[in-house]
Amino acid sequence: MKVPYTYMWSPGLIPKPSDWGPEIDIAGFVFLDLASSFKPPDALTKFLEAGEPPVYIGFGSIVVDDPDKFTNMIFEAIEKAGVRALVSKGWGGLGNEGNAPDSVYMLENTPHDWLFPRVSAVVHHGGAGTTAIGLKCGKPTMIVPFFGDQPFWGAMVAKAGAGAKEPIPYKNLNAERLAEGIKQCLSPEARTNAEKLAKDIELEGDGAKNAVESFHRQLPLQGKNSMRCSIIQDRVAVWELKQVHLLQLSALAAEILVEKKKIKWQELRLVRHKDWNDFEGPGEPLTGGGAALLSSAGGIVKGVGGTPIRWAKTFKRRERKQKQRKGSSGPKSSGEGVRPTAPQDASRRTSRTKSTAPSQRDGEHGMEKHLPNGPSLEQGDQKELQKSTTPGRNENGVPIGPIPSGQSCNPNDQAGDSDGTDVSEDNLAQEIAVDAGMGLAQTGEAIARVPMDLSLAIAQGFHNAPRLYGDTTVRTPMRVTGIQSGLRAAGEELVFGVYDGITGLWLQPYHGARDHGALGLVQGVGRGTGGFVLKNLAAIFGPFAYTMKGIHKEMIKSKQPTQFIRRARIAQGIQELRALVEQQRQEEDEKVEKAWEVVRDVVQEQALVKNESFRSKVRFYQARRRLIKEGKFESVGNAAVALEEWKREKRLKGLR
Repeated sequence: MKVPYTYMWSPGLIPKPSDWGPEIDIAGFVFLDLASSFKPPDALTKFLEAGEPPVYIGFGSIVVDDPDKFTNMIFEAIEKAGVRALVSKGWGGLGNEGNAPDSVYMLENTPHDWLFPRVSAVVHHGGAGTTAIGLKCGKPTMIVPFFGDQPFWGAMVAKAGAGAKEPIPYKNLNAERLAEGIKQCLSPEARTNAEKLAKDIELEGDGAKNAVESFHRQLPLQGKNSMRCSIIQDRVAVWELKQVHLLQLSALAAEILVEKKKIKWQELRLVRHKDWNDFEGPGEPLTGGGAALLSSAGGIVKGVGGTPIRWAKTFKRRERKQKQRKGSSGPKSSGEGVRPTAPQDASRRTSRTKSTAPSQRDGEHGMEKHLPNGPSLEQGDQKELQKSTTPGRNENGVPIGPIPSGQSCNPNDQAGDSDGTDVSEDNLAQEIAVDAGMGLAQTGEAIARVPMDLSLAIAQGFHNAPRLYGDTTVRTPMRVTGIQSGLRAAGEELVFGVYDGITGLWLQPYHGARDHGALGLVQGVGRGTGGFVLKNLAAIFGPFAYTMKGIHKEMIKSKQPTQFIRRARIAQGIQELRALVEQQRQEEDEKVEKAWEVVRDVVQEQALVKNESFRSKVRFYQARRRLIKEGKFESVGNAAVALEEWKREKRLKGLR
């Protein structure tokens, strides 16, 4: 998928592997400056000045089973190594200052960037940050790993020769091994290698700055997946105009266009700059179909089989509510009786129930309370902000998105008040029925999905199977998000499956012979024949499978937080527009007005092509695809130039 990654470690310690692509960067270590504000205690200063630089021994947040035994082992190792040492107490509570030798100072929490330049070597657990600052200060390092990534850092330091020859896991540590590791750290070779790493880290520069630069360098700000607004280039696009797929709008540009009644919110959809398809289906149809059946069987059993578990939770919850109710209704310890329900209490509960419906201004859970009163908003804005105020729910009945004030996110709490005031037998029967209904619904959904899941697994298995024998022409399937993308994916699988299967009969042998001679020719014949069978089978199963998947995705769209994101983007546009001063407002208005004239001209010219011949339409879309690839539609300014070119050469009107 080539997802951009930035690793924040020193390339001097771990160079970038040769098989990593340009989408992966190594930025260097990141450090905090804590030394400038630290004032050491006098006792620590005197200890440091009293002799040779000591060895630092500390294990940070690690907690050991027997701190006293571990501390005595450290003291013994220090004596065997013949060094002075700073032993950090850490979270494990190491050390007994009354029993500490004169050559040991028990250290409280001290910034490493202040302390490490004053020591001769460091022994620690191998946390990434501690490892980094030790190497930055050029100190030979011994790592005693406990878990996680600590063994990795220990192995890397040992490989670089910047300390002990190998990391010693905590379970294998004793006084002899610790003493030997300290001696290895104090060798001239270890000191030289550690100082070399320190120079490399210094030359690499600020790791935080490098990471930020890497992040911005990997952002798609040009080309097909550009994140820029087509009109206001220094803003990120969050909307896409349905009628003109290439027009991407920022929150501000969209708000201006809606305010000027050029477009409506219903004509916009949220833009997705890049879709990462992390699963392209099973590698072949047999295991894919089997896995789909097993998954479906699990869903069927889980639905009905989980009903007793839900019942048990319901009984436990009701028991807890009954205890809370008895506790709240009992006599007061001060001798007071039960407080009678005041009229205002009843009215408060009534108003609380009514307040669960979001108001026009407050929106969901008060999310839009920062917005102005109704008259300040355009009518279209008000309608869009009021859409879908009831949050969608997932398959377990749990709301997705903001919850209106006063409502519980537990579906079983909806039958009664959340404070436990309704625990009647009728309510119990209702809750049991709801639990049973949820189980049956989950089982029914799993049964209904069997044809889709099975056919999709088989179709994707046939689609991907040619990769098993080295066919590099297998296309990446498109992402299905609804009925439209499902139908499109179905059409592509049918058309390209047949096309690739047939053309592969001669293209595969041709490319094989061109690249690898006679052997490649034979292999190409095999790949072409296999592809002809498998790709055509994918073309047979694919249309039904992708259509069903599109229908399913369309049905569960209400469970997605799309409407809440739309409302947030609309509110963002309103805020950004208000933040502009008068002069900025005029400049942005003029920019958007001019850009919209270009968009309107492009739409009109595209509409003219619909009346042209089929051949002219094909030529038009070929030219349009070429111009898109050349970046002619990355901004409205580029589109205006392309439009003038098309008009001048009469390409947009049939390319005659």
